[in-house]
Amino acid sequence: MAAEVDRSEKGLLIGDTDESINYSSGKKSLKQRLLSSISERSIYRGILATVAICWSTGIVNFSFNTSNASFSWPGQPAPQKPYICHPPLPAVLRSLPTPPDAPQFLTAARTLDAALTLRVAAPDMDSISVAVVTPSGPVFSKTYGALRANETDPRKRGKPDEDSLYRIASISKMFNVYEMMILRERGLLNWDDPVEKYIKNFTYYPDGWEEYLSESHEASTPGERKRKGDPITLRQLATHMSGIGRDYPPMTIPSWPKIDPKDLKHNLPNSTEPILETIKELPLVAPPYTYPIYSNTGFNVLGWAVAAAAGGKPEDYPDILHRDIFERLGLSSAFNVTEKTAGNVVVPAVGSYESDLAFGPYNPAGGQFSSLKDLTKVMQTFLDPSRKESLLSPYAMREWLRPLHGFPDDLTEVGAPWEIVKVPDTNGNPRRWYSKSGNLLTSHSIFIFDPTTSFGVIVLMTGLDHNALKIAINVIQIFQRAFDNLLEQTTMQLYGGYWKSDDGKSEAITYVEKGSLWLSRLFLNGTDIFEVLEGPLYPRGRRYGVWTTGRDEEFRVAIGRTELPDDVFVGCFPAWVTMDPIFAKGAPVDLILFDGDPDDRIVKVPSVGVVMKRKFWR
Repeated sequence: MAAEVDRSEKGLLIGDTDESINYSSGKKSLKQRLLSSISERSIYRGILATVAICWSTGIVNFSFNTSNASFSWPGQPAPQKPYICHPPLPAVLRSLPTPPDAPQFLTAARTLDAALTLRVAAPDMDSISVAVVTPSGPVFSKTYGALRANETDPRKRGKPDEDSLYRIASISKMFNVYEMMILRERGLLNWDDPVEKYIKNFTYYPDGWEEYLSESHEASTPGERKRKGDPITLRQLATHMSGIGRDYPPMTIPSWPKIDPKDLKHNLPNSTEPILETIKELPLVAPPYTYPIYSNTGFNVLGWAVAAAAGGKPEDYPDILHRDIFERLGLSSAFNVTEKTAGNVVVPAVGSYESDLAFGPYNPAGGQFSSLKDLTKVMQTFLDPSRKESLLSPYAMREWLRPLHGFPDDLTEVGAPWEIVKVPDTNGNPRRWYSKSGNLLTSHSIFIFDPTTSFGVIVLMTGLDHNALKIAINVIQIFQRAFDNLLEQTTMQLYGGYWKSDDGKSEAITYVEKGSLWLSRLFLNGTDIFEVLEGPLYPRGRRYGVWTTGRDEEFRVAIGRTELPDDVFVGCFPAWVTMDPIFAKGAPVDLILFDGDPDDRIVKVPSVGVVMKRKFWR
């Protein structure tokens, strides 16, 4: 029978195992516990216990290291600090309103407002609009600078507002994949469909540059080539993995290796033919699925294929997005300036012509306008796809928010079309931030969010400063602590504390530390589960990570492999490979379920039929 725990014992809520606590079954000596271990567990466990007796009594005196003892492997790197696998906290802020008037958010908002006021006063910044967004709405949303910075008369410059339209450039690619996902949900296309299913005359040069530069192109038509290239699919286009080059037809500079500014002109084609012809004639940068090649051309082809899947032509792409996304979400986003919207388009001082550019067949890669208010609405549905206005299911969003390629920097990854950056939270744990940026000459923007903490940042700006990502990261860092604290407090309120069954035979301690939920004690029907898993000599302070399954109130205890606690290179693998190990009473032994109101919580362990009530949590 588990004894009542004195809440004044600090060690109980930080993972210590207090050996001074007596249980009604009587405290066993070390040898008794070890002999019990031999009889109750496997021969393997018994052998380990026997070795432990010899060591603890001094019969045998030796040093034991699970990492090959004192043996040094040739070429072994210098010792590194083991990575502690920190399970992510449940996304509890997704369904809870975030209070913008909470003191920590008001403080962060004042800090950000002061910083942006100073930033927009610099000569390289014409305007900037910033929002910090949660599923329930923004906790910060403000605009700064000039609406029409090209006006010489200050009285005509005006000020942007949340409805002002910016050129969002390559953020258009995110909407391209968004539409693709919507059509996939309707059964009109599949990720791995080949491009030629939708664009009948699509083909590409299958060989490399050496073959291309050495052959006679007059005699090298696609029909005469000896081999057919690997398929190029919609998924490859959406993730920059097709190998197609950046901008086709490419810009040619006659003065190279010198650069004459007069040569720096890239006239956008007014039809799809020159682009498709260039893909057919030029080698790919790399074969498909080699590594990401940032490709505006590839995203144009994706947009035309998406339009075809929706029953249209390439030129119908803007209308299809208006029908399926803009209209359904109530957005003012568009691809062209109209008489109605012209007065609220943000115009930079340099390169003001960008506001009037007609992108034509380049619309899928970068032709869109959008506003702070529009992108806030979109981000709310991405952070919480269960919202009634969401256009994608939670399943589709989970599928979409995945990296496909990691660069060798432990920092950046690529998705569809996500530019993923790993930003440390306030506990130093890396978080994946899913972003899409957009850059023209003087229009720069970024849309970036973290699904776990359930907040994101939108930055829209005009001027000569190109680095919207840097500003977004600064905004994140200003608000990160407030969100991390709220997430940890809410998780602790729902899932942390000291739990005990009515018969006193079962108890558990769960707590939040450094951005993760941990289990530091678990007795079930009088049995110390830590001892069952590790033997009676399990380390003082042992704890297990508690992983959310993504379902409300459902978790798994990550048992892991305790013989690898100091291995530098295993990371989260042991927790991953040991999840869902064995069953009892028709349920996994690592499954725990929570229930009840915040002030009347219970935890259930179905594998033993135990229910424990929370005694305290603060």
